[in-house]
Amino acid sequence: MQRYDPLRAAFEIREQLASEKRRLAFFFGAGSSMAVGMPGIDKLTAMVAERLKDTTKTAFESILTQLPSGSNVEDALDRIRTCRELIGGSETKTVEGITGASAARALDLSVCQAIGECVRGDPTKGSKPHLTFSQWLRALHGSRDFPVEIFTTNYDLLFEQALERSGVPYFDGFSGSVAPFFVPECVEADQGRADESVYPPRTWTRLWKLHGSINWHLQDIGAGRGRITRYSGPSINAGEELVIFPSRDKYAESRKLPFLSFQDRLRKLLCRGESLLLILGYSFSDEHLNEIIFQGLRSNPRSAAIAFVYGEKPDSKSSTLCLSERMLNYGREFRNLALYGPDKVCIGGLISSWDDQPSKRKETDASSFWDDKNKRFALGEFNAFVTFLEAFIGFHPPSRLQSGYVEPAEKPQPSEASK
Repeated sequence: MQRYDPLRAAFEIREQLASEKRRLAFFFGAGSSMAVGMPGIDKLTAMVAERLKDTTKTAFESILTQLPSGSNVEDALDRIRTCRELIGGSETKTVEGITGASAARALDLSVCQAIGECVRGDPTKGSKPHLTFSQWLRALHGSRDFPVEIFTTNYDLLFEQALERSGVPYFDGFSGSVAPFFVPECVEADQGRADESVYPPRTWTRLWKLHGSINWHLQDIGAGRGRITRYSGPSINAGEELVIFPSRDKYAESRKLPFLSFQDRLRKLLCRGESLLLILGYSFSDEHLNEIIFQGLRSNPRSAAIAFVYGEKPDSKSSTLCLSERMLNYGREFRNLALYGPDKVCIGGLISSWDDQPSKRKETDASSFWDDKNKRFALGEFNAFVTFLEAFIGFHPPSRLQSGYVEPAEKPQPSEASK
């Protein structure tokens, strides 16, 4: 297997980001929040169980024990909402240990409230990486032909807080000031329409929260109807539901609307025109989102995605990280999906290991994209990724990365991994 130069990879990534003519989007998973101290899904599950009390705690733990090993709080929410659907309006019907519509609703609300408490507030490691990313957006993307779009599965408000602190105007699908409400026609709007002036300007960043947010609530607007609102106050009305995690087909139409609209936005981004999607902190464990990404890459050869992968440990005894075979298979199948892992890179379906020879590495010392101590490519870490972006803004004195790059006489070419 031939080796790939990390410095060459860094400059190729920079060139792709520099194009102002193509659509640019970011897809951030849980890793972007875990990097600043927010709990991952397994830790969040344990934290939720600790916060619940009495009957809700017992019911939640009972649901978890009935699920397959390794299930988490999102799996539990999915099952709880299935029980709510099966129970309906009955106060006597029992499903999986939950009796009555009131008890099922109370359990759903309690779990969501506990999730909100766990991810609300400042992260333990500070919010500088998100702030740096927002400053990069402000510095470079005001003149792009298309708005920069951010898709995230995270419930927390880290991106919102950072964008506002940096003075970056953004649109998240809601409109209003007292109780902002969801406006699907603005989410679906695209540049080039005759009436585009009524839609958010293209200089505004788009923020699409694919799994909801801790400041989304289902507001009772009377006559048995609910409307999703984005709430920014210190407290909410009693009984209002937190709208997070789009369980499969278990929501009333009003509750499905934002989730489906944002998924459609991701699908359209990838299926039309020339676009670049940068994926970070995502383990490709959500099959419904995987299918949207892969369908777009499959149907539109002008669409490209770059996944910066943190990596996995091959076994419990290992301390090294690697690009798993599961991920490599995605790269082999979709040639317009590039994978940058800690130990390997897959570009155009061809796999190479990283070149860590001193003669090849002298210009990458102290760089954000190469971890010299552990001999691995580092952009799968959110903190390293935003530090890499920071080199483009000019916050610090020009680095070697900004000073210019001379192509090697012979370009190393990646080769197919042995079957």
